[in-house]
Amino acid sequence: MQALQVPEYLGVRHILTAPQLVPRTAPYIRERDFDFDGLYQQAATMSGGEKLLVRIAADLWNAGGDVKLSDVVRRLDWANFERVVQGFQLARGSFPWGLVDGLAGDKEEFAA
Repeated sequence: MQALQVPEYLGVRHILTAPQLVPRTAPYIRERDFDFDGLYQQAATMSGGEKLLVRIAADLWNAGGDVKLSDVVRRLDWANFERVVQGFQLARGSFPWGLVDGLAGDKEEFAA
């Protein structure tokens, strides 16, 4: 039986499962939360944009206020910017129909 996920979890998970990130982030995505210590260790060797995605996800989950909106707008490429906006929509409980399919899946869906 699948556990019901809170909207914030779905939004953060959506950001952390961006195609270029998921091979490195999947081990740190838990059923109900995230291992941000492990994610930050992985981020140490990521590109600037990938690191920013991890920081955005952490900020959304922990409400730390560590990410500047100007960085989101200026540093992300279009695909990642769009993914972050989708993550924000999910975190607010707005489920764009194209994103709903597969959101409640198991970790195996992240396997490359």
